[in-house]
Amino acid sequence: MDLRSLSRMVGRSGRHAAAALTLVLAVASVADGQPPDVSATSPTARLFTGGRLIVGDGRVIENGAFLVRGERIVRVGNAAEVTAAVAPGATVVELGGRTVMPALVNTHAHLGWEGYTSWGSGNFTRDNLVDHLHRHAYYGVGTIISTGSDLEEVALEVRLAQRVGEFGGARYLVSPGGGTPGGGPNPRFTNDAGWWGLHAVTSPAEAREVVRAEAARGVRILKIWVDARDEQRGARVKLHPDIYAAILDEAQAQDIRVIAHATTLEDHKRLIAAGARRFIHMPYDAAVDDEYLELVAARNVFIVPTIGMVTRREPYRRPVYEDPFFQEQVPDEVVAMLRDAAAGDGAPPRTAADDARARVVRDNFMRLRDHVILGTDAGAVGDFFGYADHLELELFVRLGMTPAEAIEAATTRAARAFGLDETGAVEAGRSADFVVLDADPLDDITNTREIAAVYLRGVEVDREALRARWTE
Repeated sequence: MDLRSLSRMVGRSGRHAAAALTLVLAVASVADGQPPDVSATSPTARLFTGGRLIVGDGRVIENGAFLVRGERIVRVGNAAEVTAAVAPGATVVELGGRTVMPALVNTHAHLGWEGYTSWGSGNFTRDNLVDHLHRHAYYGVGTIISTGSDLEEVALEVRLAQRVGEFGGARYLVSPGGGTPGGGPNPRFTNDAGWWGLHAVTSPAEAREVVRAEAARGVRILKIWVDARDEQRGARVKLHPDIYAAILDEAQAQDIRVIAHATTLEDHKRLIAAGARRFIHMPYDAAVDDEYLELVAARNVFIVPTIGMVTRREPYRRPVYEDPFFQEQVPDEVVAMLRDAAAGDGAPPRTAADDARARVVRDNFMRLRDHVILGTDAGAVGDFFGYADHLELELFVRLGMTPAEAIEAATTRAARAFGLDETGAVEAGRSADFVVLDADPLDDITNTREIAAVYLRGVEVDREALRARWTE
């Protein structure tokens, strides 16, 4: 059976009932002395076999196979061994030599504001937010963290609705933000009078209360803006070390992961000393030194470098509107709008300072390569959901990573940075979040674009229907 035929057989509507049946059968099989992971009596048991498996942590299984039951991967290994361990009755999906890799984990984007022909807080509705989750899924992104710009009353309702199965798309993780009054995103993101997303804090005690309140809402990721970057809303002052130390301390007590927005070497050092382990942006102001690298290694720090944002003016960057991989999921009017905007951009000529900054970015990136994780800033700086993730991988390799390193940074390591043990790898016990590719990205990282199918939580994404809806 091929991938498309299988997707028609296994629909989302029956997923929860099938999962319950699977549990009953698993219990029965244990009573009979048979390990539950080899039972194929569940109608949702599917054996994917005959492909190259990129596990996500650097391992590759040639001629591999994996068994999916419901939403979970339950066995992975050599095709002959896995097939022999599976009882008759599983639906077999022949991969035909294709390559399978984990769905991507994007740890930094701004959902809800992008309307593709408009932009602003007025777009932040349930429907638009769900659309953005589907756009990520279309491009093989299985998990997305939206950092610090979501309207919480809408975001938390959408998060709950997705968890109870009302719709699919990339797994949505909400990350509210905290910072100085008037701070948060700079005016390039928004001058909108309807701005939200920032919990303004002026003291350690106030900061702790914000963290506790978010924990009570079920929030498990929190963003803090540290640098002074807003000249129009009156901040122009950094988040005080006493305040972010209180946030980091209280977050640890509440089992919340904090990701800090900081762009200078000195701020990074101070934040790491205070307990920070996750950063949006790497130091852009200076070359990283041995002291900093020792801190990063000792504390096991994770860094989202947002290379797509900082290389926007590099001559090797292809305009998004010229890329068929982008064009395939938007109407012609969006492509024309972007082309017209670029024609009237009037960007100043490249300078020696631009060249020097590019060298700092490249050198810092390579020295931090073992700590880099995927994040795009899409939805805030002109890149587009899902598409930007593949661009970021391409840029990782252009700056010096191997394709295998880039994939690990975008899957297993990105998941580990936020304690997302259920995803990020093609591995037994994980959610069945994976991408089937017609070409091998280990040979050429741009082959992540050769998508044959995307599965999230064991269900194939109907990419054809989404594309038809978006291009009409």
